[in-house]
Amino acid sequence: MSEPLAVIPSYLSRPEDLEVLLVCLRTLRATTDTDPAFGANPDVLVVDDGSPVPALVDELEGAKSELEFDLIRKGSNTGFSTTVNVGLRRALQEGRDAVLVNADIEFDTKGWLDVMVAQRTSDDTEAASVVGAKLVYPSGLIQHGGIFFSMLDRAFDHIHKYGPDNLPEAQYARRCPVTGALHLIRHECLVSVGIYDETFKLGWEDVDYCLRVFKSGRECVYQPRARAIHHESMFRGRKNEKLQRWQVESWQRWLEKWGQESMGEFVPTLLDWKAA
Repeated sequence: MSEPLAVIPSYLSRPEDLEVLLVCLRTLRATTDTDPAFGANPDVLVVDDGSPVPALVDELEGAKSELEFDLIRKGSNTGFSTTVNVGLRRALQEGRDAVLVNADIEFDTKGWLDVMVAQRTSDDTEAASVVGAKLVYPSGLIQHGGIFFSMLDRAFDHIHKYGPDNLPEAQYARRCPVTGALHLIRHECLVSVGIYDETFKLGWEDVDYCLRVFKSGRECVYQPRARAIHHESMFRGRKNEKLQRWQVESWQRWLEKWGQESMGEFVPTLLDWKAA
């Protein structure tokens, strides 16, 4: 099988957006650019979601040869799922695993992709279909250690959020949904489960995908040895009427699809699964 395809959605409205994306691209290369005989060395595809400042996308285009990535420029802003699906369709057609990477991810640990590619299911019978990473804030506190369902709020949230990076409970692999900010999807999973549901424009599309994976009899796994920094909500945090509408519509869509399902299996015990 070909090397994994890293898919990075972008939306550039300010110069600092471009700087954050360039940090993502540079650190991705610095932490995966190894001898192909010894580790995964992904191809990289940036999919621009109709950025409102075309000059910034022009600048990004100028860095293609230096940072070795392809760029697709969409004509309009249509949301996260339709944007990453551009890359997922390419991975599907080319027989590749895909790695979704938010533009506000910064990589500081070599070998993170090799860890993802090597991840097995909880019973060690096969490769895990979707593999997520431990993400930390720039402060070093945990942003994502997997995803759990709260019986109190009847909603999903991140496990170990705001805990210290060295929190013992966060150092073990766990069978659970994982964030789309950084996760690997096997080609076999893309063939069988499909791509992202484009009725989710902004929010809960990753949880929806993970639930579809579990429903198919496959596994999503959080693996803390794959680690990166997440400048969370660098882009989504700028509220406007369209983003707020998209988020409300996405939550309503999630309730339509999953509101009657029992999420009991995603209410975690202290340690669901220990793995080396």
